[in-house]
Amino acid sequence: MTRACVLVLWLSSFASQAAKLSWQDCGLLADERGIELIDYKHEPDPIVLGQPYTITRRFRSLLDRPIRNLTEKFQSYNQTASATWSPSFAGGPFSRCGTAQYQTECPLQPKAEFAFHEHHPATHVKAAGTHRAVEHYFADDTFAGCAVVVYMYTTPTATAITL
Repeated sequence: MTRACVLVLWLSSFASQAAKLSWQDCGLLADERGIELIDYKHEPDPIVLGQPYTITRRFRSLLDRPIRNLTEKFQSYNQTASATWSPSFAGGPFSRCGTAQYQTECPLQPKAEFAFHEHHPATHVKAAGTHRAVEHYFADDTFAGCAVVVYMYTTPTATAITL
């Protein structure tokens, strides 16, 4: 294999790793630490502009009692050219309990693990870049946990190059 080919493969691998989603549970900020984020994924990762994608989140209840009502509020941000975060969209509160594909059956049992697997249509975002979501979760109206997620949107062309 030529050095140029090895360099291209290495750069492609580096570029795809640099664009991967990262997340952090921030439950220590909660009024009552009631849920813990244990996994968070986008498929594809990074999200490709103009194409559908899925978000999968897995949680664990830390409570000794059932959660009868789980709600979420979130705020998303775009990273600007100066590397600051600019608010872009806010949503919620909306219920995470129910039968829709982005919901789970409630009540949630004490100490149970649960997940959301959401299918999203083609992206509404117009430009590639770095984004951040801050998600706040409320168990029976008490702030019980949160997550911070940093992720990328990329162009279809950039995805083809890095694969």
